Amino acid sequence: MLSVIFGLAGIVIGALWLAAWGAWEPFLVVLQGSIPPFIILVGLIAVAAGISSMKDNMAAKKEEAELEEESGSEEPAAPQEESGPEDISGAQEPEEEKREE
Repeated sequence: MLSVIFGLAGIVIGALWLAAWGAWEPFLVVLQGSIPPFIILVGLIAVAAGISSMKDNMAAKKEEAELEEESGSEEPAAPQEESGPEDISGAQEPEEEKREE
């Protein structure tokens, strides 16, 4: 509760400071100076994420091609069944119970 009171007091004091005591112009100067570096930083992060994604895709394709060469068949491997939360222990359910679900 105390943090909410101090937060509201900070909002009121900050708004009054910007509006009444002439701090609006310096605030705009700081804002104008900080937005371009922030945009550059976000762009660098996006480029790094894109390059990482492309590398992962190329590695996956290369691994898939190597697996196809090892198996000697040109057909892609059949997808494996996904295990549910009941298979966490590694125990297999009997076939009869799986058919009932």
